[in-house]
Amino acid sequence: MKADLQDVKLYLFDLDGTIYLGNNEIPGSYAAVAKLRKMGKKVCVFTNNSSRSHKDYVVRLNEMGFSVEDNEVYTSGEVTCDYLLENYKGKKVFLLGNDRLFGEFLENGIKVVEEDPDILVLAFDTSLTYAKLFKFCTLVAKGLPYIATHPDFFCPSPEGPMPDAGSLIDAVYDTTGRKPDLILGKPYETAGEIIKKRFGLKGHEIAMVGDRLYTDIAFGNNSGFVSILVMSGETTEADYAKSKIRADFVFNSVKEIPVALKNK
Repeated sequence: MKADLQDVKLYLFDLDGTIYLGNNEIPGSYAAVAKLRKMGKKVCVFTNNSSRSHKDYVVRLNEMGFSVEDNEVYTSGEVTCDYLLENYKGKKVFLLGNDRLFGEFLENGIKVVEEDPDILVLAFDTSLTYAKLFKFCTLVAKGLPYIATHPDFFCPSPEGPMPDAGSLIDAVYDTTGRKPDLILGKPYETAGEIIKKRFGLKGHEIAMVGDRLYTDIAFGNNSGFVSILVMSGETTEADYAKSKIRADFVFNSVKEIPVALKNK
């Protein structure tokens, strides 16, 4: 079935490189999202960053002038909570993550422990210590179920790239010989299935909008969503020309999406 923007009821947006760059709005993106709401479309930002909580993002985005409601933000940390509640309800979790994610797990009724866990979760831990990483590796080596919130190797920052969850996954693998049993977040379809269930929609009724081919667009394609590439961030025309990952639609920026809908 050919992708059709008119069928889309929910637009999922990546953030950095899609809605803003650093702390600066990509021109017209905020207004474009507002227009989509006025056209009767649901919108939600979906980020792989599990070092910030849902509440952190709601506050930060509104402070930046990008108006979002509480139900318009979803993170890989929340995907992980939803997955654990459905598949490991009542189980004890050892979390390689910071205090913000720890608090989010507790708010969702997930028991986080230091000893005798049932399952291991690796996230973007901005409070990482050697002792915590060593303990996590010893537990992985024992064969406990092991999942990761997302696979990103680095997170952009003004000072340069920050080692992200993917870098920690490799460190654990190099130490133990084990990769996670499951990785959530973009580009994996498990997160897509959770999003379909969360919003009560079919794949072709959801669009993933982003600037990265190997996370955003691959995620949309893997999940059966409409995939929309915007050329406002990481991907260049040369990158896209040589990539095997193809988007259903390509726009210069988010502001072109409501225009394309009106012209249908």
